[in-house]
Amino acid sequence: MGKVATPSSAVRESLSKDFNSQFFSLCLFVCAFTPVVRRYPVFLGRAHRSAQRQELHIQTVLQVNRTLYIGARFTPLPSVIIISFCLVCLFFLQGECRNFIKVLLKQDGGLFVCGTNAFNPLCANYTRDSLEMVGEPISGMARCPYDPRHANVALFAGNGSLFTGTVTDFLAIDAVIYRSLGDSPALRTVKHDSKWFREPYFVSAMEWGPHIYFFFREMAMEFHHLEKVMVSRVARVCKSDLGGSQRVLEKQWTTFLKARLNCSVPGDSHFYFNLLHATSGIIRMQGRDVILGLFSTPPNSIPGSAVCVFDMQQLAHVFEGRFKEQKSPESIWTPVPDEAVPKPRYYYAKCM
Repeated sequence: MGKVATPSSAVRESLSKDFNSQFFSLCLFVCAFTPVVRRYPVFLGRAHRSAQRQELHIQTVLQVNRTLYIGARFTPLPSVIIISFCLVCLFFLQGECRNFIKVLLKQDGGLFVCGTNAFNPLCANYTRDSLEMVGEPISGMARCPYDPRHANVALFAGNGSLFTGTVTDFLAIDAVIYRSLGDSPALRTVKHDSKWFREPYFVSAMEWGPHIYFFFREMAMEFHHLEKVMVSRVARVCKSDLGGSQRVLEKQWTTFLKARLNCSVPGDSHFYFNLLHATSGIIRMQGRDVILGLFSTPPNSIPGSAVCVFDMQQLAHVFEGRFKEQKSPESIWTPVPDEAVPKPRYYYAKCM
């Protein structure tokens, strides 16, 4: 990423809009890239009606050509909050009752933006040049978390559908991978099933071939007999998944699979870096599509960090490998025999 202009010339505009008696303020800062600068800027905001500077709590950034959009926290609150959710928010979580921009994506020549909106998430489209809202806002549920502290990922696939990984409730109990917008039907992961997700922390999502890949970390189910163990995962869904029938997996993914990401030091006893913190996008290296992942050890382990490289073709091959199952709540997880795996694996045999 290139260097950016100093704060005085970088901040172009921030918007605050009030529509349909609901609070949804957009805080975006736009800066143009310059060839050379002597120092990197620190982006600061100002308290409402005050010259005192405050941190913006930057949540996400998006580079479009030579322009950098920064999604942050909008500090002022309206003088009167009439939404009951916001009243609860103000009473219990005053420090987080702002609009934190958690989703910032390119879409059809404009920007698609979602914010926490004081624990009542909303999404809207904006123009890139003037940051003016286009059309009416839509619900941010399953597209944006309620709490700015909760991790989320989002991307628009080539077919125009929005794929998100987030939580759908105030308490972050219901984690979800969700598809919406576009021409395909809305689909989600199964609710409240710890074998699908168990306290996931979403890190990144990317499109590769006919699938969307999600990278995250979560509490492992396969080590239930031990203390809680956090592991890193990669999950994927088919972009063209049409969902199940009325009898099984209705409006839910039929192509969802997940596998463990192994970043470790080989030897007689592997030393694992279990916590995934960040990934690169898909890059071309020595003729192969790969991603780089930044990992660390858990806080109660020997301190350490590592960067591991994963070949996308090998990741795809893993999802054609053997499954594991737990036959009873007391039993350990064991590989499933190939003859016991239904053919084809997908409810829809062809993923396009």
